[in-house]
Amino acid sequence: MSLSITSVVAGREVPGAPGGRLRSVSPARTAEVVADIELGDAGTFAAAALAAREAQQSWSDIPAPVRGRAIAHIGRLVEANAERLARLVTTETGKPYAEALGEVREIIDTCDFFLGEGRRLYGQTVPSEMPDKQLFTFRNPVGVVAVITAGNFPVAVPSWYLVPALLCGNAVVWKPADYAAASARALFDLITRGGGLPDGVLNLVLADGEQTFAGLGQALAAGCLDKIGFTGSSAVGARIGELAGRYLQSPCLELGGKNPMVVTPSADIDLAVSAALFSGFGTAGQRCTSLGTVIVHEDVADRFTGRLDEAVRNAPVGDPFAGGQIVPGHPSPLTCARACNAARNSAALRGGWPDER
Repeated sequence: MSLSITSVVAGREVPGAPGGRLRSVSPARTAEVVADIELGDAGTFAAAALAAREAQQSWSDIPAPVRGRAIAHIGRLVEANAERLARLVTTETGKPYAEALGEVREIIDTCDFFLGEGRRLYGQTVPSEMPDKQLFTFRNPVGVVAVITAGNFPVAVPSWYLVPALLCGNAVVWKPADYAAASARALFDLITRGGGLPDGVLNLVLADGEQTFAGLGQALAAGCLDKIGFTGSSAVGARIGELAGRYLQSPCLELGGKNPMVVTPSADIDLAVSAALFSGFGTAGQRCTSLGTVIVHEDVADRFTGRLDEAVRNAPVGDPFAGGQIVPGHPSPLTCARACNAARNSAALRGGWPDER
C-alpha cells in the first residue's frame, strides 16, 4: 500500500494538490509505488515562508540550551527508527541498504554534535578606545531560512541544514526533492515530533523546480526570507544566487562538479581500481563527489582499464537490499539507469556481460 504525501504548512497538511500530482516509484522495483504525492505551488511556498516568519520569534525566545535538548530528543527518535527510515530511503531512491543505514547515522551524529551548541552560542566582549564604554556582541538567529535539497542523500544532507538552523532559533521552509518525498516526510515527522516543535517552525513544501523558484521570489519580495540554502546543480544554483542577490542576500550553495582521479605509473593499481569503483558507482553514482573522469598514465592504462572493467562487470545490478557496499568482496547492486548503462558500456569494451558471451 503506497503512502499519500502532501506539504505541511503551519502544522497543517495542504489539500488540493495545487501544483499537480506525482507518483513516486521504486527505481529497483518499478512496479512498486512508494507514494502518491500532492504537490504544492508557488503560493504554497510563500505561505510556508509567512508561517515561518510568524512562528520564528517565539521559537527564538526559547533558551538556546532548551533548543539543544530538543535536538537531542530528535536524534534519539531518529536512532530508534533508524532501520525503518533506512528501508524507506532504499525503497524510494534505490540506494543500497547499507549506505542508507549510514546516511541515517549521519542524522544522529549531526544531532549529537549540535545538541551542546545551545550552550556555546557565545558572543564577544571587545576593548573600546573610548573611556567608560563597553563593547559586546550577541549571536542572534538569522530568521527564516529556506532549505532546498536534492534526492541523492534525501535525509542526511537536509539534517546538516535543519539541525543547526533550528538549534540557533531559526524557522525553516524545507523543499526536498519531489522524487524523495516519502523519505522527506518521514524525516519531517521525526523532527517535528521528536523536537516538540511549535507549528510553523519547520514547514515542508513539496513542489517542482519552477514553482519553487517562483515561490522563492514571492517570499523574498514579501520580506519573509532571510537566508537560502540550496544543494543541487550548478545551473540551478546560479539562478538562486542571482535571485538572492537582488535582495542583497548571500545564499549557501552546495553544488555539483566533475571529480577527476589521476592514476600515476607508481600507483597501486588494485587500490586505484577499488577507489574508482566505489567513487564512481557508490550511491549508484549519484554523489556530488562521484568520480566523473579518470586520467590514467599511458604506462598503466591497459592494466588499469582491464581491471576496472572486470570489477564493474562483476558488480551486481539489482536489489538494493542485497549485499553491502561496493568494495571488493562486499558488492552491492547498481540500481539507477546511469550506473547500469555505464556498467554495460564498460563491459562492452571487454566483450559483454558474462552471461552474454
